[in-house]
Amino acid sequence: MHFLGRQLARHQGAGDERTAVRQRGVTGAALRRGHARAGGADGGAGALRPRAAAHRRHRPLTSTICNGAIYWGVARLSTGLAAIVNNALTPIGLLLFGYLLGEETLSRRRLAGIALGVVGLALLFARRTQGSIDTEAIAGLAAVAVGTLSYCLGSVWCRPLLRHSGPMAVGGMQMLIGGAFLVALSGAFERPDPGQLAGMGSPVFLLSLAWTALVGGAAALVIYLRLIRDWGPTRAGMYAFVTPIVATALGAAVLGERLGPLEIAGAVVLLAAAALVLSGGFVRRPVDATPPA
Repeated sequence: MHFLGRQLARHQGAGDERTAVRQRGVTGAALRRGHARAGGADGGAGALRPRAAAHRRHRPLTSTICNGAIYWGVARLSTGLAAIVNNALTPIGLLLFGYLLGEETLSRRRLAGIALGVVGLALLFARRTQGSIDTEAIAGLAAVAVGTLSYCLGSVWCRPLLRHSGPMAVGGMQMLIGGAFLVALSGAFERPDPGQLAGMGSPVFLLSLAWTALVGGAAALVIYLRLIRDWGPTRAGMYAFVTPIVATALGAAVLGERLGPLEIAGAVVLLAAAALVLSGGFVRRPVDATPPA
């Protein structure tokens, strides 16, 4: 019976693959083949090798390429423009790759919500997009876009792994492997001088590093991966429409930054966009086994 079940599953998978080619094209089908192998046919030993390969594939996407490219790009253009590109591309990329990999379905509600969110981001950061667009700024925009899209692809690609491994395990390996690559790249290309290295031992730096790594990094990543697993990529990506509002409010409360009509209007539009996407019903994908917490 087990053998017959596997044969039927293989034939069913082949039918699904032909459907993917017709509906999403060659690129989507190729992504789906690698994505399906990441989930494994079952929870046994036969799935361990494909899952390990998927781990190796998404770690540099979500940590090394994403963080390295985004930080490099932000240093070369205004923070407002970088925020618009990063936060606008996040839900777009998650929906696009989620659709190509069979984790999402397109709907007018989601497309309208994302379009509305882009308008809200433009309003919220309108007064912080000053500065000339030269060759360096264009390179920075491209880097932010590449980093954001690589993060989206890695997020969707790791969803099958989250059905077998807990978010803490997946997120921990992402940060560990990706962080090691970033340290190596930093030493090779940025070459910090002794004064910069000595400054990393200051209490202010260590406190900010601990907060960023533990709260903004590890804890936030675990929550995000749980949402990716349970809600799906697009709904989880709505954080990109909410966090700019929180950051703007904190800037006004802590740093005394001015809030004008544009910022208030942008915040209202962003909340409406997030509500529009989140209010749509969603169906949990079936899992092979009860996923870890």
